[in-house]
Amino acid sequence: MTRMIAIAVGAAVVGVLAGFLWWGTAANRLRDEIRTLQNQQGDEIKTLQAKLKKTEEELQSERERRARLEQALSQGKK
Repeated sequence: MTRMIAIAVGAAVVGVLAGFLWWGTAANRLRDEIRTLQNQQGDEIKTLQAKLKKTEEELQSERERRARLEQALSQGKK
């Protein structure tokens, strides 16, 4: 009888340890997936910031070009 109780307690301890280790593995996998997604988002943000900067530079260039054209037109009308 005591032998069966010892086996049952041992099996319970082994089951709890196995469950704890399996839970830790799943948590580590999720943490790694989150880091990967954060890195991908960071790369996308950097790409979008570079694209925004280029667009702003192009817009500024077009504004300057338009101002020069408007000035040339206004000088021609006088």
